[in-house]
Amino acid sequence: MEKRIISKFDIERLKSEGQRVLRLEPGDTLTPLARDTALELGISIEDSREPVHGTTCAPKEATAAAPTPSDDKLEAIVKAVLERMGTAPAGQTCPPCSTPKVYGTRPGQLKFAKYPQDYEMPTLELRDAAGVLRNPPEIDFRLLDVITIDDSASISGGFMSWHKGPGFSWTLNYDEIDYIVEGRMEITCEGKTIYADHGDTVFIPKGSTVHWNTPNWVKIYYVTFPSNWADQI
Repeated sequence: MEKRIISKFDIERLKSEGQRVLRLEPGDTLTPLARDTALELGISIEDSREPVHGTTCAPKEATAAAPTPSDDKLEAIVKAVLERMGTAPAGQTCPPCSTPKVYGTRPGQLKFAKYPQDYEMPTLELRDAAGVLRNPPEIDFRLLDVITIDDSASISGGFMSWHKGPGFSWTLNYDEIDYIVEGRMEITCEGKTIYADHGDTVFIPKGSTVHWNTPNWVKIYYVTFPSNWADQI
């Protein structure tokens, strides 16, 4: 039987043809973006593939698709950032920042957020200080803040995604760390381009002017310092 790799475009074609059910046969692979698109367009998925190791919780596509990072992994990333921010070499002091270093929250006052699907994230117009739109509509840029200054946090974190297109340029007046959850991110700074895939991490220092792009689609988890990054534009 011919193996199929079912993409976002295949789901959109089914929708345009008026079909409401996608049937997966043995050997088929459904991409993460295609699954998101099916949920968004109201197309149900019937999976007739054999489960892995006789179970029903791990379809074969899990061996081909990039795994979703666990909450523990995301928590470890945030913890590492906090440790780096709270440690400076002897005799060195941290530069002044518009966000205070002391907050009123108590240790152990945790916040938990479920991993969002792409269609659950709101679209966003990203405008610079002059009001110029930086992310063109065709890339379907989406952003969901998970940790913000409203949580009395010194850092912020969340998810953003976008599709293939002209990309967008941005000057960061804050530090940012990007962890690639799915897809591939292309980021260009001072003539050098980095190609980051699932599991890779990119640090973007404050003051950098970068151009973001993707050959298909990308979802990242970002951490910024200070937490009120939008006020630094």
